[in-house]
Amino acid sequence: MKSQSTKFMVAATMATFLYGCGGGSSEAPPPNVPATGNLTISLTDDPWEDAMEMVLHVTGVEMGHADGSVVMVAMDGGGMSIDMMQLQNGESRMLADNVEMPIGQYDWMRLMIDPAQSHIDLASTGGRHGMQMGGDAIDGLEVQHTFEIGQSQHSEFMLDFDIRRGVQHHDTGMMGGEYRLHSAMRMVDMSDSGGLMGAIDPAMIDVNHADCDDAPGGNWAYLYHGDVMEPDDIADVDTDGMDGPIAADRIDMDTMTGEHRYHFGYLDPGQYRVAITCSGEWDEVGDDDHPTDPDGQFTFQMYSEAMEVMSGQMHDNDLSP
Repeated sequence: MKSQSTKFMVAATMATFLYGCGGGSSEAPPPNVPATGNLTISLTDDPWEDAMEMVLHVTGVEMGHADGSVVMVAMDGGGMSIDMMQLQNGESRMLADNVEMPIGQYDWMRLMIDPAQSHIDLASTGGRHGMQMGGDAIDGLEVQHTFEIGQSQHSEFMLDFDIRRGVQHHDTGMMGGEYRLHSAMRMVDMSDSGGLMGAIDPAMIDVNHADCDDAPGGNWAYLYHGDVMEPDDIADVDTDGMDGPIAADRIDMDTMTGEHRYHFGYLDPGQYRVAITCSGEWDEVGDDDHPTDPDGQFTFQMYSEAMEVMSGQMHDNDLSP
């Protein structure tokens, strides 16, 4: 349990692991001081058509060591407020730069959020809404991911937050309900990552497709592991046994080329498939919308063959029906 864990504190801006010992700098560290490596952590976000601004106030990052201890990277000055809408299409925000960490295996990472200093502005409501922590995120936004900190080695990881799954509206019986944060993140080793991007055939875009309306926010690319044979929706609670997407990207038009393009960065090496929909505004987190949408609106226009992603490379793959 967390309450039984030993906690260490790391100052993010000092990049120093605090041992709690004194003495001059010329002396060797006492024998009980753990060996250390260095860690850099950044944050990025998947898009959401309804959010105009979403500010998360990050106070720190906790990591669970395999020995049961918890190491915390504390943000300087009590935290940083980050507009997640600015962290798309490969943009990111550094949370910790080259901080010193005890070596060894870690099993999870948790983003600590102050909901009282966080908010979301929605186009659909025209207003600003406060944030609460969801039941699976009471202690923070957590991702289960095993990683290693090696002695005198530098490790760098990206936390990729999926706002469409991670922010959910809950009806509380009060006017407007409330918006809760849920743990919908993945974690990527930046020393071994690549990406996928490409142009979309205009025939699959909503204004050109009879099955879709042309309301804003319909054109989306969904990303799946290469062994997933049929795409599924982004339902929060899966009831059909099908694998949902690991990431989603809003398809925007490149104003320079006129092309509609998708972009998935920070991917582990391996095979991936991409599904295209022009009715993404009907894919609601609270419903199983595929293969039978309760509203009769959500469907996919195509599902690609498996595409290989290699470390250090951004692969350009254009998609057509």
